[in-house]
Amino acid sequence: MLKQLKKKFPLQYNICYENYIGLTKNPRWLLMRKVGRFPFGKVVRDFLPYKNEHFSQEFVNTSCTLFPGLDIDVVVNSLQENGFYLGLNLSKEIVTEIADFAHSHACYGDYKPNLGFFYNQKQLAEKHYDRIFKLAGYFNTALLCPAIKKLQNDPTLLAIAGKYLECKPVHLSNQLWWSFAGETTTFEKMKTFQMFHYDQDDYRFLKFFFYLTHVDALGGPHVCVRGSHKQKKLSHLLLPKCETDEDIISYYQQKSLVTIYGKAGFGFAEDTFCFHKGTTPIAQDRLMLQVEFGTIDYNMQHDIRDPLILQTMINS
Repeated sequence: MLKQLKKKFPLQYNICYENYIGLTKNPRWLLMRKVGRFPFGKVVRDFLPYKNEHFSQEFVNTSCTLFPGLDIDVVVNSLQENGFYLGLNLSKEIVTEIADFAHSHACYGDYKPNLGFFYNQKQLAEKHYDRIFKLAGYFNTALLCPAIKKLQNDPTLLAIAGKYLECKPVHLSNQLWWSFAGETTTFEKMKTFQMFHYDQDDYRFLKFFFYLTHVDALGGPHVCVRGSHKQKKLSHLLLPKCETDEDIISYYQQKSLVTIYGKAGFGFAEDTFCFHKGTTPIAQDRLMLQVEFGTIDYNMQHDIRDPLILQTMINS
């Protein structure tokens, strides 16, 4: 019954679920979710007692970075103007280490801790669990994969985040996930972030994305709407929901849509208060990593789970 209601009334279900989680687990997170997307949200943030300390770039040592030679000012200026910056490239060694991790550790269908399987067992897992998976993610990534831990602590990424957020950046989360190739319904697109939407993870936040598989037009490229972190119509702010391509193009115009292609290792920074979406991979599955920073850790975004609650086909 609950699944039917969720599928028939996804927006209403999500609002009710968010309110329930916020009221029972983290009221200040719920407050941020309700007011942070409005211009007066910044005023509310400035009066909160748990503000972060000011960031000073001069104390950041970028000598041991994975991104040597990157101009932090250029990155931040692009983020401020466009909402994104393209061209954060990982070395082959880092890409290989993370890809090897993804193939040698269990992922979890729909990010559910009880739906674990290894990537090469996907078809067996769908039969075992009697469901089709369009997405599967990993838990405890920084604890288990040193390369992801390096990215989480990389001084250049911290410097970019600190200058953009105008405070000492706080690590909010890592997310490593597969988007599986194949046709998807509208409901499945909503569940797998493949319709236009914007995030509200903090009053200010920034994400770094890295392709770990080759992404061309058939590989599920990420799409973002240039400048939409600064400009939204009132209905988008009052009732956040997944928007159709037609609605986004009608308001922002086709020329504002930026489709991001890249080989394995290609990365980009994005303020995902911009409208954005993934597209459905057609030719091959897409593996992607996200590292996120903000101003306050609400303990709501991380991928840390007690290993004792994680179940795979072998131990379920």
